[in-house]
Amino acid sequence: MGITLENVMLPLLFIMLPFLPLVIPMAFLFAVFLTFSRLSADGEYSALLASGYSLARASKPVLLVAAVLYVVGVFGSLHFEAWGRRELIQFYYRKTQTEIDNLVKFKMQPGVFLEDFLGFVFYAESVSENRSKLDNVILAPAKDHKGQDFLLMAPSGKISGSVEKGDFKIAFENGLFISGAANEKSSSVLKFQMSEVDLLRLFQERIFGTESSTDDYRSLPPLELFAYVEKLKADQNRDNSLFWKARYLLHQRFGTPFAVIGFAFFGMVLGIHDVRKGRSGAFAAALMTIMGGYLLLMSFKWLAEHGHISAPVGAWLPCIILMLVGGFLVFQKNRLPLSESPLDPKNIPIVSRFYFPDRERFHI
Repeated sequence: MGITLENVMLPLLFIMLPFLPLVIPMAFLFAVFLTFSRLSADGEYSALLASGYSLARASKPVLLVAAVLYVVGVFGSLHFEAWGRRELIQFYYRKTQTEIDNLVKFKMQPGVFLEDFLGFVFYAESVSENRSKLDNVILAPAKDHKGQDFLLMAPSGKISGSVEKGDFKIAFENGLFISGAANEKSSSVLKFQMSEVDLLRLFQERIFGTESSTDDYRSLPPLELFAYVEKLKADQNRDNSLFWKARYLLHQRFGTPFAVIGFAFFGMVLGIHDVRKGRSGAFAAALMTIMGGYLLLMSFKWLAEHGHISAPVGAWLPCIILMLVGGFLVFQKNRLPLSESPLDPKNIPIVSRFYFPDRERFHI
């Protein structure tokens, strides 16, 4: 395809779109963190507290922006993710559809073994001038095709259709299909009158993998995805693995953007730091929060996609956990002096009453 600005930037855009539900909460965490960190470093946050402007009050505009970003994240997850998936596949098709034409028109030479014929070894003793008729044809899997061991031989073959029309195929006539490893004593031989190979399908599997035909649900818009999940649900002979993944994706598009609320809470708490200690520790804590949140989301995703938990639980519970933990930290930071850690056991309400019954409690 060549390295051009279009060939680099467009695939990057299409690949990034499905990650919007994750990128928006993480980016907002850093935005809130840097804002409160600056307020803390300049002493403005202390001035706000002295004037009676508490952290709980300061969190209201942050949560308002987080709610707006949640709506943006859901819209992007429902529409941009599916659109990006479809456009990425179409982009590669548009940019590489001439590869098969070049393969047939220029690389396929009579009497020459072509070792990279879409993952196979191809040979034709003679090829007509218009590249449509073949004589004494051989087709076998390449070395990197593990699990496949066969040999197809035919006295004649023909190429029909075109890439543009989407029906580019090669047919073998009156041939033999021999299967079985070379080191095995037994093999099977099948005679056939006509065997047809879809070159476009081979090309699709070569570029996108064998699962591309079964994971098209990722490119479905909301209503079509819902109908697809319901169809799988009603099918008694369904592929459970496919059903679990599609069902989780349906709930994930609504649930994952909700992580923006929990990340907003963490950004506020981590941004308020002791100026004498610098911002390096708080910045490292913000990075650790993002990594921990990502691992939490991916862990629940794995559990849901493998049927260990329900799809709504897998999509919503990690976001709710982030929100509850972050909200607790904001509650702690709001009622404690700046010098006190919200995670100090002596400052945690229930823990302090159990282990430190005589400790004076702060009420700010």
